[in-house]
Amino acid sequence: MRYTATVITGKGRGRRMKFPTLNLVIPPQFSAEKGIYAGWVWIRGKQYPGAFHFGPIPTFGESAVSLEVFLIDTELAETPTKIEFEFVKRLREIRSFPNPEELAAQIAKDVGDARKILKIRGV
Repeated sequence: MRYTATVITGKGRGRRMKFPTLNLVIPPQFSAEKGIYAGWVWIRGKQYPGAFHFGPIPTFGESAVSLEVFLIDTELAETPTKIEFEFVKRLREIRSFPNPEELAAQIAKDVGDARKILKIRGV
């Protein structure tokens, strides 16, 4: 199912780990199991591959549920105000990591897994 979400300002942690994300307001009708997902994003009609996080962020001590997406092989000239998105496959559950470096290593693996699922090649 495709959803529309508003993009909001995040804390910049993804960017510091070399995985900048678009932080999203969770749409009211959205329903999914918490976890990491491969999926698609549409911005102004153009489709992009993405790796999504939906749930708390235990590595940083956050229990609030959040939704964010890392656009694979994509650098946007400007941050959009709204996007459309669709999950394709759940990659794994949410886990806590001892430090941001280990989290970043897992994100790199998640992005690789998302590439395979979405059938995209590395740049």
